[in-house]
Amino acid sequence: MKDLLQTGLLIGGGSLVALSIASFWIPKALGWREKLAGLTPLMREMWWTYSIYVWSSHVFFAVLALGFGDWLMGGSGSAIAMCTFMLLWWSVRLWLQFFGFDLSEIEGSAANRVAKHLLTLLFIGLVVLYAALLAWNTEWLPSGGPG
Repeated sequence: MKDLLQTGLLIGGGSLVALSIASFWIPKALGWREKLAGLTPLMREMWWTYSIYVWSSHVFFAVLALGFGDWLMGGSGSAIAMCTFMLLWWSVRLWLQFFGFDLSEIEGSAANRVAKHLLTLLFIGLVVLYAALLAWNTEWLPSGGPG
């Protein structure tokens, strides 16, 4: 199980790098410049601030997965807390993928449909990964854990 989780961290971390890089195209693809132009300057600045917070979190999660996998699997209280946080983060994002976003304004091109399905698979994979890491760290998995 340990090898499987380590492989999952590498795949998950690499996927988060790809997501972080692809995120640079979101403002253009969704027409943020035109759509945000009608907002007040404060609201526009807050939008960009929140967007940067989310993007930075994704980069940080990638760094943890790729560079600190042993720590994430170590069973410490801080590792359990971080795995719990990331499980909640990706669970909320997965829920939003199905129930929170109205994607009707996005054109139904093949590329957009593929992107939507790839994102959904990514979010499912990250929920499964961090749930498994949490189970590993709390020794809920039958194959043992850090203890």
